[in-house]
Amino acid sequence: MAALNRPRRLPRLFILPAATLLLGSLLGGASAQALEPLFDAHLHYRDRQMEHFPPEAVARTLQENSIQSAIIMSPRSKLIEALEPEVDARIVPFLEISQRLGRKMDWMHEDGLREQVETILDRSQVQWRGIGELHIQADDRFARGFEDLLALAVERDLWIVIHGDPAVIDHAYAVQPEVRILWAHAGSYAYPPLVRDYLERHPNMVMDVSMRNPRINPGGIIDADWFELFLDYPGRFLIGNDTFSLARWEHFTVLKDSTRAWLEQLPANVQRMIARENGERLFPPTESQ
Repeated sequence: MAALNRPRRLPRLFILPAATLLLGSLLGGASAQALEPLFDAHLHYRDRQMEHFPPEAVARTLQENSIQSAIIMSPRSKLIEALEPEVDARIVPFLEISQRLGRKMDWMHEDGLREQVETILDRSQVQWRGIGELHIQADDRFARGFEDLLALAVERDLWIVIHGDPAVIDHAYAVQPEVRILWAHAGSYAYPPLVRDYLERHPNMVMDVSMRNPRINPGGIIDADWFELFLDYPGRFLIGNDTFSLARWEHFTVLKDSTRAWLEQLPANVQRMIARENGERLFPPTESQ
């Protein structure tokens, strides 16, 4: 990684104080024009959210926060189709089968899971780029449904978003070494030594750090171990807001400002990679976009 600027750690005196960061959040990021564009790798949009947060509200929220592109996980093509003509951001659609087939934690035991997913993919007008977010615990990693989806993802060149334990990731690569995984929230146990170990083990895997701002940036000063991780693996991380609930859509700007607060403490080239460039490289536009 010789091309990266690797400055010596700045003394804490020169890092933005917590009060300044808080003020920035309260101001809500003055204007979209002043904000660096972002690739958000972890958004959800579901039927119930659409009832209270319609596509025009999503469009306004993404524009105000300078979201250039976003992975949006949704259980139905009609939700993506409703968003696409409204939003300026480029949408990277992922099929959220755990909100459609079975329930959040038992989808992997659904009879004929692969066939059902294939039918959805084949009949949809949406060009799905991945499957997920899949919630799965270690005890379920040998389930046939999970292994079938891994095989399907490889065959159809799809990504899989996994919200699960380290053992799940290890098993996935044991049965499908070529599968491309986006590990949500930097894993179930987002401790820098474990994160580093898994980045070294599985080169086809990347991580989003949604929901991890308090760990990364405690007290408004970026944690030293996370800082070193980002410098050592700048091409393997993405950011995300994880709009799993309506409230997280409604408070999108405050959540995104808390991510910008630690991004701004990174060297400029590393900041750009994690904030936007990794997402654009890993999920490039299709011919229709």
